[in-house]
Formats: sequence, structure tokens, C-alpha cells
Amino acid sequence: MTQKERQEQIERWATYIIPAVFAAENAVKIKQPEWIKKLQDVTAETMQEVSDAYCRAIAEEIVNNSQ
Repeated sequence: MTQKERQEQIERWATYIIPAVFAAENAVKIKQPEWIKKLQDVTAETMQEVSDAYCRAIAEEIVNNSQ
């Protein structure tokens, strides 16, 4: 990857992808406030399961609102 391509990728991530994820995360917490408690109550034993479900909820929010 060239330096220019690297900078373009960084710009794309910083401008579009990461802000979309943060916006979706905020929307999930507003629309599904039970996530706040689930995230606060996570333990070492439940971390992977909760993380996977939370990532899915964020992905669903992005996909459902990108159309």
C-alpha cells in the first residue's frame, strides 16, 4: 500500500466509518436503554457473548438506517 492509499484509507475511516459506528452506538443506547445495564453488568464470563450481541445491535442500527 502506498502512502497515498494509506492516507485515503485513514481519511475514509475517520470521516465515514468510525463516526457511523459512534452514532449507531448512541442510537442503540437511546432506543434500547437496557444495553446500558447489560454493559455495566458484564463479567469476564459474559464478556464475549455480550460483546458479540452489542456489536450485532450496532451493525443492525447502521444497516437499518443507511437506506
